[in-house]
Amino acid sequence: MAKFVPLKFWVTIAVYLALGMLPLLEAGILWISAKVPALAPLLADALTTRLLASLISGLLALFLVAQGWRVVWKLPYVGRKLSEVLFYDLNGIWTASLQSNFSIVEKMKDAANSTETRFDVFDDAALPGLLERNFEVRIKQTWFRTDVEFLPNDTDPLLESKTISVEFFKAENGTKTMAWIFEAKNKRENGARLAVTDEQVYQGAASLKLNEDGSELKGEFWQNRSWHRGLNAAGLIRMKRKVD
Repeated sequence: MAKFVPLKFWVTIAVYLALGMLPLLEAGILWISAKVPALAPLLADALTTRLLASLISGLLALFLVAQGWRVVWKLPYVGRKLSEVLFYDLNGIWTASLQSNFSIVEKMKDAANSTETRFDVFDDAALPGLLERNFEVRIKQTWFRTDVEFLPNDTDPLLESKTISVEFFKAENGTKTMAWIFEAKNKRENGARLAVTDEQVYQGAASLKLNEDGSELKGEFWQNRSWHRGLNAAGLIRMKRKVD
């Protein structure tokens, strides 16, 4: 998120905070001085540059570090405009549908091991359908970092996944894209060996475009799983927001 915000944004925020807090501080000091006259001399020097700077720093820290920016992004009109101009708040649980070309890879492997079976990848009628797998995905997005985590399930050998890098891009026409590099680790049931076409640890990447209302990410993915055997797969991925 931070990469989309120019320096003038922070300067503007700091200036408006300073201008907005001065009247509030003055009113507070006058009220306390009227209620407790003995404190008036002490409060007279309270409105200092250091105090104002400390308050502004505290508010900025609340906005950035404590994810106060998410509150701003939820405001009816302001949040929508910030999402359009900068990027959407992607925090939450998503459902992911992956369509992999591994079914084609498997058919090529079987044909290579057979003297009778012939498989031509340029024969569209002979191509098998893509292999579909479904996951839940958790996205944790702060002002400075985004983590995308595929969650394990009962139907896939995935043990855990972690984010290596996430970058956001915005085209001139307003299209928003998330580039994501990840590492995944597979589990072994009762110490059993993984399939010859599998690996315990592998890496992958995806380029996902965000739709207009920020509820769907869609694009392509690649992975280096068993690449040294020529069995690495690629395909389509579609993620829909499930829980905000």
